[in-house]
Order: sequence, then C-alpha cells, then structure tokens
Amino acid sequence: MGRRPLLSDDRVLAAIQAWLAEHGQTPSIEQLRRVLKVGSTRTVFRYLQRLEDAGAVERNNAGSLRLRKPVATSVRTRPVPLVGEVPAGPLMVAEENIEGWLRLPESLIGSGSDKTFLLRIRGRSMNRARVGRDLIENGDLVLVRQQATANHGDIVVALIDGEATVKKLVKHDGYWILQAQSTEHYKPIVVERDFRVLGVVTKILKKGSEITNLIEE
Repeated sequence: MGRRPLLSDDRVLAAIQAWLAEHGQTPSIEQLRRVLKVGSTRTVFRYLQRLEDAGAVERNNAGSLRLRKPVATSVRTRPVPLVGEVPAGPLMVAEENIEGWLRLPESLIGSGSDKTFLLRIRGRSMNRARVGRDLIENGDLVLVRQQATANHGDIVVALIDGEATVKKLVKHDGYWILQAQSTEHYKPIVVERDFRVLGVVTKILKKGSEITNLIEE
C-alpha cells in the first residue's frame, strides 16, 4: 500500500490557487513544497498526481501547472474563472484566456444563477474607489458579476473598441462617463453608445490576503 497523504487534496488545491491569485501564475514544485511545508519534492509530486488523476490540474511537458475547473466536492464553493488582468488605468486589449479556476465560497459569490469571473487589477486609476469597505488597488483581484447593464455609480468592467478598463459609471444627460477615482490625475472617458458593459464589480480580494481563508474547511 502507498503512503497516505498528510494533506487533503482540497488543501493542496487551495494552496495552488492562492499562489495563482497572488502571483498571477501557478507555483513551481519547489515553491509549492515550501508553501505546503513538506520535506521533499517527491511528496509534492505525489499530491499533484492525485490532483491530476482527479482532473483538478494538468501538467505540461515542462512541468508547469494549470488549474482546471474544479471537480465537485463536499465544500460549499463554486468555481470562478480567473480571466487575466485588466488595467485600472490606460486601456489595453483584454486578455480573455482563462489563467485558472479558483473555488470561492457560495456566500461570497451571491446567487447561484449569477455568472461571475475574476480579474487582476493593474494600475492606480481606481485606488480611491471602494467596493464595500475595500479600496481597489494595484494587484488586487476583483470579483465581477457578468451583466450587460449597470446603474449610475456602479464600478464596472467596460469594453471600448475591444479594450477593457475598470471605472465608475456616471450618467449624464444623453451620454455616460467612465470616471477614474484616483490619487493621480486621469481624464474621464466620455462615451455614448460605443461602449459595452461586461459586468459590475461586487467584491475585492486584496493582494496579499490569504485566499485560502475564504475556503471553508
């Protein structure tokens, strides 16, 4: 019989997704060994093989990891895709390639019918904007409820000519403004019909926070 793993699959998976959320990429074998506080990379490979057999991760020929959509577990969470990063500053082409999947508590996400995704913030044009009690700062993850409409005052992910940004939506007579809220100066973006709302920011996951604390044991 093989040696019984010291850590559960859920705990190893949570450690991988926490590293992905913090660093924008999955950990190396050595990095994961240190995070899990195990004595050898051989033990890490054994854990990863179990996760790969369960369909939770995949490894390429170079040995790098990719989180797949999590399989069902007894933990009351839902898988949410991390679809890359978006600037809260100058516009850039949105990367729609899914980096991986993170399991978040159902209580954090909202209604089971809501479609949600995560984006990483790059830039400082929203560092005075609050969602709940938290500021939107460079390196944070934002949880976005996918929807095509939004209200005056919402913090939205908007698409303009194929380029995405996170801004406050402000309604005026006959037009809209995508407004920065920053300690620095950014020009407002005036739009009429040539923009599209991708979703509304509902929650901020702060850079450096312990993502695993959001996952129920």
